[in-house]
Amino acid sequence: MGNVTEQLLEGMDVYDVDGIKVGKVVKYDEILGYVETLGAFSGPRFIPFFAIESIGPAGANLNVTKWVVSDIYDRPPSVTPDVTPEGRLTGGGTVMSGHTGKTVPLDAEGLRLVHEEIHSGTTVRDVDDTYLGTIQAYDEDTGYMRIEKDGLTVKDIFLPVTSVSFLDDDGIHLYEAKDTIMNRYCRVPEIAREFYA
Repeated sequence: MGNVTEQLLEGMDVYDVDGIKVGKVVKYDEILGYVETLGAFSGPRFIPFFAIESIGPAGANLNVTKWVVSDIYDRPPSVTPDVTPEGRLTGGGTVMSGHTGKTVPLDAEGLRLVHEEIHSGTTVRDVDDTYLGTIQAYDEDTGYMRIEKDGLTVKDIFLPVTSVSFLDDDGIHLYEAKDTIMNRYCRVPEIAREFYA
């Protein structure tokens, strides 16, 4: 197929491999290679360009089923920040390309946008979408966030930015479950001790 972005239009219908409508195009990211859709599910879906089989007069046709769109493409591509052996952010990162499915470097601008979403008051949820609390403070130098106590936790949590799976309108979503987080990240890491003193 030719250049996807030359054929994609906002508002265009999107159909799965069986011809079932799975939403409409809301926007797309030409660099990362993802289409954001809305309509058939409770929230947006993020479809990689490699899942688009063809684009015709009726809309975009996918090479995957509605189930894949519903359950696999329900989150934006996760960003993995690069860190030094000491745990400090390098300013770079990687993300899965929607063009090839392979991990590719994320440019500084893209990573900056991720970091801008991490700020005091942002909601934090675990891998099962369980509410953990809100960010009380974020140390940009070390990449550690302090999650404020709430009704579900008995102590503050100190999380590295590398524990973030993805960010959306509901807040920050983590890679791990609440129990693991509560056991592993309940102490101030030495590298961030000065910031949180």
